[in-house]
Amino acid sequence: MKVGLLIAVCLVASPLVMAEEKQAPGVPVTVSYPERQVITEWNEFTGRFEAYRRVEVRARVGGYLQAINFTDGERVTKGDLLFTLDPRPFEAAMASARAELARAETNLALARQELARGDRLVAKNAMSQEELDTRSSTMKARQADLAAAKSALDIAELDLEYSRISAPISGQISRREIDTGNLIQADGSQMLTSIVAQQPVYFVFDMSESDYLKYKRQRNETGDDTLINQTLAVQVRLLDEQDYRHNGRVDFVDTHLDDKTGTIRLRAVFDSNANGLLLPGSFGRVRLPAGEPGPVLLIPDSAIMADMNQKVVMVVDEQNRVQSRAVELGPEHEGLRVIRSGLEQQDRVITKGLLRVRPGVLVTPQQANVDGPAS
Repeated sequence: MKVGLLIAVCLVASPLVMAEEKQAPGVPVTVSYPERQVITEWNEFTGRFEAYRRVEVRARVGGYLQAINFTDGERVTKGDLLFTLDPRPFEAAMASARAELARAETNLALARQELARGDRLVAKNAMSQEELDTRSSTMKARQADLAAAKSALDIAELDLEYSRISAPISGQISRREIDTGNLIQADGSQMLTSIVAQQPVYFVFDMSESDYLKYKRQRNETGDDTLINQTLAVQVRLLDEQDYRHNGRVDFVDTHLDDKTGTIRLRAVFDSNANGLLLPGSFGRVRLPAGEPGPVLLIPDSAIMADMNQKVVMVVDEQNRVQSRAVELGPEHEGLRVIRSGLEQQDRVITKGLLRVRPGVLVTPQQANVDGPAS
């Protein structure tokens, strides 16, 4: 009798339990519709700044360093005097060369007189033709001596000029690598200092083969068979900057791919560097437009999850059940992530509560804006 009563109670209670299960609320989550905007997509790369021009200052002649005429780190102008070697040996060599030139000129004048006199004597049969030929050869030798003396004087004057070492370019000079009183070797093996032109400045970065092919095809479609074009604009931000405020252009693309990394090297030039922030050797992030402006869908990065080797987002269907969607990601734009494929604008994307759900779970969605919960 008791067993029958228990069965009857269970049969009566089962529909109530089922009704409670049906009315149980789903997992609370926050959902947002993807935001649709017309933007220019960008591809980002990491690179390093390089000097537009960098010159190592070395001596062309040897001697004792007499004076240093600059302050370490200052800006210099092309032609400014930087170093002075002891000029006395060069002045003495130039004086000797001038004396040799004067001797050569005197000897040549005498040889010409002797040759002219010989011509008159031969005409009177007072000198043999053989003697005249000798005087002619002597005059030619004296002409060669004069040319050599002039060259020696030119070299001596150059050496004296090289004893005053001037700035070959304008820019910022580094520290001196040698002090006054030291002997400088004539072979140019000693670097005295270096000068870097601060404006313009280069930015060098590497692009993958797939990105290069994409850009190359885009340029070919416009009738341009090269990437070296001022219309291929780039923007750079420094490591402590959030926005891309420095504008430049690609001016060089390497001739081959690196077979070890599968990348190709590009170089951008930035004409403006008046504040000196674009320092050669420093890192930065460069971005290039991926194509023409067009409509895209944007969602927060927090809504994106990793599933094996693909990226997925969780969406809520019409029955408030969770579904997993594989998506193709694009670049970041103003704090949101571009979704190139896998989503529609009417999809409700879970932006908060992802750790509590899985595909098929019933949820209670709360609508919010894509950039945050509704207030």
